[in-house]
Amino acid sequence: MINCFTNWSGRLLMLIVWASLPAWVCRAQSRVPALDSMGANMARENWKAAIHWALKAGEAIPSEKYWRYLNAADFASRDRNKELALHYAALVADSDIAVKARFGESFAWLKDDPQWQQLTRKIADRKEAERQAKIKSARVFRDEQKAMQAQTDAFAESLSQIGSAEALYKAIRQGRPPRQYPRGRNFVYGWTNLDGKIELPYLVQLPPGFDGSKAYPVVVVLHGAVAYQPETRDVPDSVDTFFGRFFMRMASESGFIAVFPYGTKTYNWMMPEDGFGLVPEVLRQVKRLFPVDDSRVYITGHSNGATGAFSYLMKQPSLFAGFSGINNRPQVRTGGTFFRNALNRSFYNVATDYDYYFPLEGHQGVTRLATQLGINWQNREILGKRTHGFLINDQSDESLQVYTQLFADMASKKRNPFRERLYWECEDTQNGRCDWLEITRLDTLANAQSWQTPVNVPVTGWRKVMNPAELIDSTSNAFQFPRRSGAVQATYAGNRFELTTSWVGKVKLFLSPEMIDFAKPLQVRINGKQVFASRVEMDKALMLSSYRRESDHQAVWAASLELAVP
Repeated sequence: MINCFTNWSGRLLMLIVWASLPAWVCRAQSRVPALDSMGANMARENWKAAIHWALKAGEAIPSEKYWRYLNAADFASRDRNKELALHYAALVADSDIAVKARFGESFAWLKDDPQWQQLTRKIADRKEAERQAKIKSARVFRDEQKAMQAQTDAFAESLSQIGSAEALYKAIRQGRPPRQYPRGRNFVYGWTNLDGKIELPYLVQLPPGFDGSKAYPVVVVLHGAVAYQPETRDVPDSVDTFFGRFFMRMASESGFIAVFPYGTKTYNWMMPEDGFGLVPEVLRQVKRLFPVDDSRVYITGHSNGATGAFSYLMKQPSLFAGFSGINNRPQVRTGGTFFRNALNRSFYNVATDYDYYFPLEGHQGVTRLATQLGINWQNREILGKRTHGFLINDQSDESLQVYTQLFADMASKKRNPFRERLYWECEDTQNGRCDWLEITRLDTLANAQSWQTPVNVPVTGWRKVMNPAELIDSTSNAFQFPRRSGAVQATYAGNRFELTTSWVGKVKLFLSPEMIDFAKPLQVRINGKQVFASRVEMDKALMLSSYRRESDHQAVWAASLELAVP
């Protein structure tokens, strides 16, 4: 979406490219983001020129006409032109975008005007009517979700009747809850309860010809601009412009089940910490309801969504086989970014050259660091003065090719939860686990090991949000480390585990027949000292409780062992 503005002399100053946020965010805010920062591009009093070019933009792209009327109303209101503000706002109120449009603070001066009050009541009534219609239409999905969950619970109950631990292990690995799915559906609505605090919706897109007897790969797609989502939705929305058309299209063409969680300003995958459990919980629920290939679960997204995917790589990677993102800012926003944790998986990164969110030079630096550390990190650069929102808004073959390659990379990855070497670092035990290794207690008062050193990248090339062609003369580090962290290097071969730790007080090992022989003694050495040497029995209770929580048919943990660090 492009708006043009001229100065008083009529000379075209520049094109304002609305790419600092995805298209749906620009629309939802009813105005250009950070409009007051446009002083370099347009005299602040020149709202008449702004209205003119908003209307011209609507003529150029008829499908955007009413969104441009919304901009025109906003500009007129800023110009204190009540007649024009009400005129264009009324056109919006009578259009099909009325329920999506938001009228911001620039209209506050009209709050006591009878015509404005009548108009806003009309919009509010339409919004409430649509909301109630969606809630009513969604009841069938709620009923189906409860029925499928009951079938999963019944299957778990049948597993509890199995006598031996060995037979239970095989039954979980090989069996799935039997169920029938309605035919011909492209989308399914779902809801998850996050920590008993709030119910959040998500959308599931099923692949063409979906067959409930087959196991499908899954991709979780995270949307951007989480700060612009102040409220919780009652019902998911299947409109592809929200998450990005190419994400939806490529998931379908790749034969993936696609999962689209809805975040809010408070509950999301970036910050604050309250919402970080949302994606894992949504994914666990999807695995309870649909036939998922547990070895082929991926996570991706754009902007804040890409940062979210990166954050799960750093903090909770166990559910996923591969990670990727478009216009990513690779930084954990709630704490330390322990980049070595990426050794356990991979990341496919797509960066554009005119991105204000994280500059191309930063992505190049992170890629060099990943290469030095031996991390499987791919960086694809999209050049040509491509701004932050280009790949989420553009529908050209150029952008399609980017998504095609991103999905091809995902499809090539498979999760191995039993890999023989792990590195894990965390600053809180809530995010202390990667696959079979968990840090259950930190000891940051002890001396750190020399190998536990923070790594970082100085980043230059930052660009201005509203004018990404202009560089900012500043340098900052890519990562932050506000708190001390504990780290573990762990390997196993046969029935022998070797761990070295730094600032860690206690660890827990999760064991599988894919890793050890339960008929033989297990040996564990930590920091050069033997701390365990005995047989370990397979644990039915652990397998059952883990299955009820995770519905995972690949990473079936048959026993666990918690050990103090000597």
